[in-house]
Amino acid sequence: MTADEVERWRERFPILARCTYLINNSLGAMPDTVPASLRQFTDAWATEGVEAWAARWLPEVRRIADLVGSLIGAPPGTTVVHQNVATLASMVLSSLPLDAGRDRVVVTDLEWPGHRYLLSGYQRRHGLHVEVVPTDGVEVDAARLAAAIDERTLFVPISQVVYRSGAITDVATVCARAREVGAVTMVDGYHAAGHMLVDVGAIGCDFYVGGSVKWLCGGPGVSYLHVRPGTAHRFVPVEVGWLGHERPFAFSDAWETADGAMGWLGGTPSIPSVYAAREGYRIVAEVGPDRIRATSLALTARLVEGALERGASVRTPLDPGRRAGAVTIDLGPETEAASRRLIDAGIIVDYRAGAGIRVGAHFFNTLQECDALLDALRA
Repeated sequence: MTADEVERWRERFPILARCTYLINNSLGAMPDTVPASLRQFTDAWATEGVEAWAARWLPEVRRIADLVGSLIGAPPGTTVVHQNVATLASMVLSSLPLDAGRDRVVVTDLEWPGHRYLLSGYQRRHGLHVEVVPTDGVEVDAARLAAAIDERTLFVPISQVVYRSGAITDVATVCARAREVGAVTMVDGYHAAGHMLVDVGAIGCDFYVGGSVKWLCGGPGVSYLHVRPGTAHRFVPVEVGWLGHERPFAFSDAWETADGAMGWLGGTPSIPSVYAAREGYRIVAEVGPDRIRATSLALTARLVEGALERGASVRTPLDPGRRAGAVTIDLGPETEAASRRLIDAGIIVDYRAGAGIRVGAHFFNTLQECDALLDALRA
């Protein structure tokens, strides 16, 4: 994008007027249209009451599901939204056949801890064996992970981008191996969608999950699940909600799963969060993930090169093809204190123990902001 285009987009994110906001990999900046969108929700509640459910709110839930689906290359009607990924991952696990002679789950030591917490409960209750494939602490060796998947493997949850380092994982290779032996895959794209080109069809996963909090700039309260066409009929979650019923407003005593991905819709969604999230989705769709990715590569290159020039360690892949939008910088024992100095100076980042300072520049950030952070690292 040109400098003028970036400047115009910067006007759409109010927080940029008061600080250097470089932590979009943790909480994306809020678009300026969110307050007005939320007023549309409250106005409908105030004036239409319960009629707003059928007239506005549930149709909006379907619309934003397809909108976020379009950002990950999913066909219409194959994506649903929920309130968080933890619930969606639990629904996926609840759908798996635990009595089919498969008792292994394969993950890496860089997998999102929330997924591993969930698996530990299934370990205790159902006797699943969780094999943790070691990594170098920065990125996942997809071939090594794929080699650990065998005919006894039930489930493989894998993040497309490592949350600690911003490393991109070759999830398509992992999913291909899982298909060969009949294992189920769930790719977590929370740190990918919104600033990278994502094509769930090319990835070949059974399930793809993610949410609005980070690069999609949609705030908390909305996450999404894509169910691969042809997969929905194979897996019926035990953890269901009334909107996943084939005829939810019939209030039948008997459960009937809705067709396709709609059977995963769950319970009552957070409608205010839907109205907030759609504003971020719309902006990402308008800018385009391909243009966002091109801008991201320039920003991360400046951060990586600048950190190395200043004697810092970079715990993110140096190869731009293996690097997503976040860069993790390690200054040794002083890293945590340095992160606090940056925040106090109005340069907003975060710190992860054992990793370093995480910097997530988005398409509306500038090279000058990256330089300001680099200059302040050892100030």
